[in-house]
Order: sequence, then structure tokens, then C-alpha cells
Amino acid sequence: MATRLSLGQFSVSPVVLAAAHLGLDAAHGLDLVTTAVPSSPGQFSALRSGEIDVAITSPDNVLLYATTDRNPLGEQINVRMLRPIDRGLGLALLVRPEVGSAAELAQRRLAVDVVRSGFALLLFTMLADLGIDYRDVAFDELGSTPARGAALIEGRTSGTILNAETRVSAEADGMQVWRTSTDVSDRYLGTVLAVPPGIDDDVLRSLSAVWAAATDWLLHAPENDVRACLGEAGAALGTAAYLALLRDPRVGLLESDRVDVADLEVLVGIRRSCGAFTPDVDGLADLVHP
Repeated sequence: MATRLSLGQFSVSPVVLAAAHLGLDAAHGLDLVTTAVPSSPGQFSALRSGEIDVAITSPDNVLLYATTDRNPLGEQINVRMLRPIDRGLGLALLVRPEVGSAAELAQRRLAVDVVRSGFALLLFTMLADLGIDYRDVAFDELGSTPARGAALIEGRTSGTILNAETRVSAEADGMQVWRTSTDVSDRYLGTVLAVPPGIDDDVLRSLSAVWAAATDWLLHAPENDVRACLGEAGAALGTAAYLALLRDPRVGLLESDRVDVADLEVLVGIRRSCGAFTPDVDGLADLVHP
């Protein structure tokens, strides 16, 4: 009997789509199902309660929830990073087309997941590069990337951090890219698989094998095959622009099966520069699943 694993995700995971398309989960004795989570607090609350088994999440969320109780849940969560997924899939500050300058943007309302999330800190860093002090900006907490993308396109916010298919759709609707994660660091780690204790090691090895094989296919299979597979889950996912993000070595999918502590140090540096809680760098290796 297949082992069922519930994966909590903000946006659609192309790796899970590819694994299902290729039958990789079944071949490794797994039944992978996905659950949309509304925000990082919602995701880690679900991980804590067992509503989800695995989080597809920002490594910065692990830094926050696994090292301190100074997070939105008020509790330190026992969770480790199983493997890296991508370098952000084109994480960028997108701004409405009518906004013409940084000075004007500073007067507008901007959207974040929650103000202490990793994406929010990345946004604060991008704003600083534009000469804007984030403490002078009004922010609305609008949750997941798809929710923020809809708010931007509909004019309910003037700017936000977007990536993956949501960025593709926003650009197609005329939203402007002002800064990207590569402007901050070429080692920005965007997404990881995070797991709590208690999942059988054989199951985790099977999940890692599925992830590696699906990632390899997404990166190296014929373009038309990959686009056809992903396009079944949404028009933006089947575009050339989305596939280009997946395959871009600067921001795309990672074939490595282990999180590099040096990448986590970049995130710690961003936290420090924003005056946010900063975990002890000497303990970062303990956040990577052995």
C-alpha cells in the first residue's frame, strides 16, 4: 500500500505535477497529495498539527519557526530542511504600471504575506536598494503569492513580491519588474522541502528520489513535453516564460539534494540587515535533515 503524504504549498509545485505525470510517486510507493496553504503561519500551523506532512516553503520560514518562538505562532516548531527545490523561480518586486518612481512607490500601499515573512524581508531589502525605508511604507498582509498577485493585477495593492506562474501572469497583464532576487544575491535560496520528525527514513528517501527524478525531467526533457504536462494544471504554467524560469540556473530548479549552509547564511544576512530576528549561524547545519 502506498504511503500518503500531504504537501502544503503556496503555489502549484511543478515538481509534484511532473511526479504525478510520470507516475514517479506510485513507482516509489508514495501517494503525494497537495494542499494549498494561505500563508506561512497557516502552513506551519498545519505542519505542527499534522494536517500536512511536508511543507514546500521558503527556507527563511524554517529559520524563523524552527529556531525561536518569536514568530506568528508564538512557538518553536521542530522542523528540518530535507532538500532544496529552487532559487526563487524569478522572485521579483512587481509594481503597477501607473507607478512611475521610487518616491511615488513609497507613498503607495504594498502587499506582503505577513510582515515577518522571508519574502517580506526580501521586499524590504529591494526597497532599500531603491532608496526607500520600509518603515515609512504602509503594508497589507494579503497571504500567499497567488492572493497577492491577484491583488496587484486588480489594483488593490501597488506592489508586491511575486514569482513562478504568478509573476508570469502579472507581467502578461502589464505589471513592471523593478527588482529581482538576483539583485540581492546570486545565492538566494527560494524554496525547500521541510519535514517534521517522525516520518520514516525510508519514506523520506523515497520522497527525495521522486523529487530528484521529477526535477531532472523538468530540466532536461523536451520543452513541448514539459509544457504540455504543466499546462494541464494552468495556462501560465504551460508557457515558455514559466519553463524559462524553471530552467534558468540563476533562479530555477536545483538538482542538488542537500541544502547548502552558505545559502542559509545569505538569508541570515538579509534578516540582520532588516533588523529582524537572526538565528545563530553556528546552528544552521542542525536545520538540515541528516
